[in-house]
Amino acid sequence: MATNIVRESAKIYEFPVRNIQRLKDAQENRPRPLIYDSGCGSWYHEEAIREEEEARKQ
Repeated sequence: MATNIVRESAKIYEFPVRNIQRLKDAQENRPRPLIYDSGCGSWYHEEAIREEEEARKQ
């Protein structure tokens, strides 16, 4: 039985240093998503409410 087992130690990787100003510039220059707001909610929700009110009237 072998008693002289050699184990490799773990490798330590250094994280790259971040340039904070470059990160801020990249965030400012990226395109923003277009958000459409109809003001009162979703059209299908409003349509369901209208249909329910019509059904009560009948």
